[in-house]
Amino acid sequence: MTVSVRRLREDDWAALRDVRLRALLDAPESFYSTYQNSVALMEADWRTRLRATDKVTLLAEVDDDAAGMVTGAPAGEDERDPDAALMLAMWVSPESRGRGVADALTAELLIWSREQSFKRLLLWVYDAAPRAAAFYRRAGFLPTGRTETFNDPNRRLALMSQTL
Repeated sequence: MTVSVRRLREDDWAALRDVRLRALLDAPESFYSTYQNSVALMEADWRTRLRATDKVTLLAEVDDDAAGMVTGAPAGEDERDPDAALMLAMWVSPESRGRGVADALTAELLIWSREQSFKRLLLWVYDAAPRAAAFYRRAGFLPTGRTETFNDPNRRLALMSQTL
């Protein structure tokens, strides 16, 4: 099994659409967006997501098949840390979990974050996702002690951070 990670470009919009829709079907509770909203997006919308110069979307492939994705962007107002990047939309296909795909995506996102001169990489993880939180701890992320609920008061998120 070979895991490779590549940075998606605007012309990779169909690959992004396909893996994002798979992620939303597999783990709808893990994302802010819904499958219904995302399936309605047009080619121009997907291209716009990949055109942004301050963000990166990474696609992991196992033996040339899409196995996962993650996006990196500057941290926003919610994170209150202008020196940090934010990990968004991490997803690994069920058949690829436990096979190093998340490790490869995280490693490449750390590289991108350093290239952009960020001092930290942050992420939000749902309390209802203990396996994900355990992975992030193993990957070097530490809990900040900060929690939020954002859109759903019944779904608490914890902020984690890794110094770059």
